Amino acid sequence: MALLIAAFLTLLNASEIPVGPARLTMPDLVRSWSWVDQSLAAKEMNLEERRTMSRRLDDMTMLFFRNDIGGVGRAMDDLSLGMMLGDDVTDAHRVAAALLLKLSDQEDGPSLKARWRYQPPSPSDPIAMTLVLDQRNGSSHDVELVVSPGPDGWSIQFDESDLASLPATATLTLALRLADGTVIPQGRWERTVEPFSETRKRYLEGIKAMDQGDAHAVFRSRAARLIDRLPPMDITGYVLDRNQLRAELAEELEALARGEDPYLNRAGDTWYEITAGSTRTPVRLYVPEQVVAAGTPAPLLIALHGAGGNEHFFMDGCGDGAITDLADEHGMIVVSPSTYVMASSMEPLEAVVRTISSRYPVDQDRIFLLGHSLGGMTAMGLASARPEMVDAVVAIAGGAPFPKKTAFPPVLAYAAERDFIVSGDMIESSAQAAQAAGAPVTPRRPDGTGHLTIVMDVLPESVEWLMSLPPSESSDGR
Repeated sequence: MALLIAAFLTLLNASEIPVGPARLTMPDLVRSWSWVDQSLAAKEMNLEERRTMSRRLDDMTMLFFRNDIGGVGRAMDDLSLGMMLGDDVTDAHRVAAALLLKLSDQEDGPSLKARWRYQPPSPSDPIAMTLVLDQRNGSSHDVELVVSPGPDGWSIQFDESDLASLPATATLTLALRLADGTVIPQGRWERTVEPFSETRKRYLEGIKAMDQGDAHAVFRSRAARLIDRLPPMDITGYVLDRNQLRAELAEELEALARGEDPYLNRAGDTWYEITAGSTRTPVRLYVPEQVVAAGTPAPLLIALHGAGGNEHFFMDGCGDGAITDLADEHGMIVVSPSTYVMASSMEPLEAVVRTISSRYPVDQDRIFLLGHSLGGMTAMGLASARPEMVDAVVAIAGGAPFPKKTAFPPVLAYAAERDFIVSGDMIESSAQAAQAAGAPVTPRRPDGTGHLTIVMDVLPESVEWLMSLPPSESSDGR
C-alpha cells in the first residue's frame, strides 16, 4: 500500500521534506501527557491493571525529575499506544507517535516541516499515513503522506496542493491516521491573516482611553497572550487558542467600552492573571452556567497542582478535565492558580479569594483548598497560616506532617498505595497520628494508586467529601 501511494504521489509531482533530528520540548511533553490522561480516563481497569499503570506512571515521574525528557515522552506514548492497541502495537504506530509535524505560513503558502520527538524504530519499508486537520466547525482536511526511511535519514512525501484549500484564518487540530484507522494526536495550528501581535496592539490601544480598573487589568493580561512566536517553555501559550482568545477579547473590549465588566458573572472556562501588589498569579477559572443563573452563594474550590505542573493541570488533565464535570454536578466554582506563586506568601491566596468573590456570589463559609503533591503541601501551609480563611483541605499525596491541633479546618489526607515520589507510609502515619491527637484529619489510602494516578482516582470522592461538610462560620468576614 505504501509503495502504491508513493508512486501515486510521484505522478503528482509530490514534495519531499526531510525529518529533522530528535528533540523533545515541554509542549511535546504536554501533548504526550494529555494523550495518556485521555486514554486513562477512557479505560476500565481492574485492581492489578491499575497497580501496574501506577508503577509505570511513577517511573515516568522519576524520569521527569531526572530531566530525561525524551525518555518521559517515549514512555508516555508507548503507554498510550498500549492502552489503545494492546499487543497489536507495531513499528508503524511507534514511528507515527515519535513524529512531530509543524505547519506554518510562508510567502508562497502553507509549509510543512517535520522532526522526531525522540528516536523512532527503524522499519525498512515506507509507511503510509494521513495528516488530518480538523476545524472547530466540524470540517476536516486530509493530506496523504508517505514516511520513508533512507540512507541519509527519513523523509516525507506529500502533495503540496492538499494544503492549498486550508482556511486562511482558523485553528486546526492535527492528528495522524494510519492505514488501520489508529489516530495519533499531533498538535494544533493557529492560522491567521493578521499577526496576533498586531491584534494585541490594536486592542491595547483601544483600552488606553478608558477608565482603569480591575477588569482592564484582566483584559491586558489576556491580551498579552496574543504573541506571534511562542517561547518553548510557554505552556500557557500552547494551551490557549489564540484565534479563540482574539475573538473573545473583541467582545470583552466592546463591553469595556460600554462601561461593563465582561468578567462579572461570566460562565465557562477563562484564563487570566490576578494582580496583588507586584505579584501576578495566573489562574484558570471554571464557573458552571447554573451558578451564574442561580445567583446564590456557591462553594469555591482552589485546586493546586504539583511540582512540574501549572494552572492547566486540573482543568485539562486529571481525568480529561474531570474537575469541570464535578463543578457542574455540584454547582461549585473552581479556580486553579499557579502553585508556585501561591506558595510564596499569603497575599496571592487573599487576592484570589477577594477577586473571585468580587465577581461571583461565593459562599464565604465554603472556601476549600485541594492540592496534589507540592500543591498538597502548599494547601496545608496556607491553611496553617490562615485557618480562619480556609474551611477544609484535601491533601493528595502530599501535605504531611499534619497538625495535631483541634482548632483546624477539616482535612482529608490521601496517601497513594505505592508512591516513590512522596512516601505513602509517611503521609498515612502522619495523618493517623494527627487523627489520634484529636485533630480533624481523615486518612485514606486507596488501593491501586500511585503518585499520579491517585489524583484522577480520588477527585470525585474528594469533592463529595467537601460538599458533605456543614458550612463553617467565617470569623473574619474574609
